[in-house]
Amino acid sequence: MKIEVTFDSLDEVRKFTEMVLVGQATAQPSNTQAPVQPAPAVHNTAVSVQAAPVQTVPAQTVSARAVPVQTAPVQTAPVQTTPVQTAVPTSTVTYTMDELARAGMSLMDCGKQAELQKLLKEGFGVDALPQLPKEQYGAFATALREMGAQI
Repeated sequence: MKIEVTFDSLDEVRKFTEMVLVGQATAQPSNTQAPVQPAPAVHNTAVSVQAAPVQTVPAQTVSARAVPVQTAPVQTAPVQTTPVQTAVPTSTVTYTMDELARAGMSLMDCGKQAELQKLLKEGFGVDALPQLPKEQYGAFATALREMGAQI
């Protein structure tokens, strides 16, 4: 024989267990009991209660304590958490005059000296690399890359 019982709270489990242990398992629950407050949805608990086979004996010798009751371990639903999103660290690349000069030299070695001078004059308003303001190093490095320099 298999009996399956579902409880909405741990308080209901406790009350049921007390009824079984004191011999009131066959008693009908009265309507005068205080209403049971349901547990939050994440804590709904289902417990399966199984009665073991019992030999038939005269009714006067059977007590509620003689009926073994097995309860399954109480399992609660796992709580789902939302992963915390963190900002991706970013950094601004800074270039030195030496790095820019090396990249410019590599372009000059490839025969792009005239293009490099035009870039400095028309693109950045300077005649030579040492006159380039530091706040424009990043833009100049990008322009050098577009011309084919490795920087």
